[in-house]
Amino acid sequence: MQQLSFKIDKSASGRFTSSVQTSSRGSLTEIAIGNDSAIQPLQFLPILAQCNANQRWLMWLSPHQRVNKRWLESVGLQHTPVIHIDLCEDTQYALSTKILAAGNSHMIMEWQGNLSDSQREAIRQHAIDSGSQVILLRRG
Repeated sequence: MQQLSFKIDKSASGRFTSSVQTSSRGSLTEIAIGNDSAIQPLQFLPILAQCNANQRWLMWLSPHQRVNKRWLESVGLQHTPVIHIDLCEDTQYALSTKILAAGNSHMIMEWQGNLSDSQREAIRQHAIDSGSQVILLRRG
């Protein structure tokens, strides 16, 4: 989500001038997907690309899946830097918070196992602080 603030001033010549300042505020969106669902995590990359006015990397953290370059081209992401990282349950929290702390990407994360309330809140806060949009997918 991008927030806009407008400022209108009357100049010495009597004309009005305006300026627009933009600031990005990060967020966490959590989505539950059924185990038998046809929805795949990769399908959310175009959504993140729409949030990408500030040209961040798009990170995709999931277990055992690869990015299909033809598919990226078909949805218009051929010029957007997309990085896939193979995720394992033991390191997913530390890895996700480290990526968010860098503040240079939006992220899709296919979460494995349990997610505690404190972990969820920490990820949300890291997303807000870094201006990152995070889509956290949970299967179940």
